[in-house]
Amino acid sequence: MHPVLFTLAGQAVESAELLYLVAVVIAAGYSTRAFRHEGWDADAVIPGVLLTAAAALLGARLHGLLIHRGLSFFGGLALGSAAALGYFRARGLPVARAADAVAPIAPFLYAVARLGCFLNGDDYGPATNLPWAIRFPQGSPPTLERVHPTPLYEIALMLPAFLWLRTRRRARLPAGSVAFELCILMGAERFVVEFWRLGLPGPAGLTAPQWLSLGLVAIGALGRARSLGRLRAA
Repeated sequence: MHPVLFTLAGQAVESAELLYLVAVVIAAGYSTRAFRHEGWDADAVIPGVLLTAAAALLGARLHGLLIHRGLSFFGGLALGSAAALGYFRARGLPVARAADAVAPIAPFLYAVARLGCFLNGDDYGPATNLPWAIRFPQGSPPTLERVHPTPLYEIALMLPAFLWLRTRRRARLPAGSVAFELCILMGAERFVVEFWRLGLPGPAGLTAPQWLSLGLVAIGALGRARSLGRLRAA
């Protein structure tokens, strides 16, 4: 665990901060290539990525304040997605196709961000005796108990999702299909991992993030069903 990677000009550079920046750079590179492949203006990518990254960070912080956590996945996802879709529309791009073009990289970016969480020693789960349990003596908060390293669980699930969506991007699917499949995969991933996270159960024994995850899955499933229906109608 390395919460602080190095010091630059007297300022500590944390793992999570640096990896968030790395994720932004990866997003810019992937999106530029995707835009060029589609024949769109690649110069539009950098402003869009910066806007989306800033909106995602703001959303994560605002929702995190509301639920008394550091950063919120769902807040970042909601505001970041809204910013990206709004930007596509403002640039005159076909919104559904543009969303499909950039959707496959999202799980990989999330995995990079979760690596930052792991190195920072936060967002871990309850105590366990499993062989891969880890202590976070310098974590946020610190713990000397061996706990579930839930960020690693999420990384392990997000990388196959990334590979799957890349193959789906190459298939000739109705516009919006890949983005909706992304919603299903990310919602399902978070729902499952939440069983090994620290959270208070609510209605039906599920945590608030699990209910939000089910909502995300529902959005993806309904959208995917509509796109499939349009394909059959055609």
